[in-house]
Amino acid sequence: MTVAPAAIDFGAIPADNPVSTTIQVYNQGTAALRIDNVRTSCGCTTATLSSTTVAAGAAVDLQVTFDPQAHPGLYGPLLRIVYLSSNDPTQPELEIPVSVEILAPKEAHS
Repeated sequence: MTVAPAAIDFGAIPADNPVSTTIQVYNQGTAALRIDNVRTSCGCTTATLSSTTVAAGAAVDLQVTFDPQAHPGLYGPLLRIVYLSSNDPTQPELEIPVSVEILAPKEAHS
């Protein structure tokens, strides 16, 4: 099991809007790949597979969303992880780093 890209960087984002991207999960093996579990290191990040079974030589989509509103008042760089557990005999769990920088709202000038 491999993913492309191997890491996600959402860059600098405002604190009020979720961001999403879709990456590919590839089965580089010769048998069907079964992805048993998708989890994230924090509730602010979600990950959804288009299919939990990947045919040999094929790929499926993994949509990853980060919601900065899950952490009101938290600003600056953050690192979260998406974990994929599968029946891959050489790499049963794959970690995908997700980095983001939440921008502080501009102070109102009075």
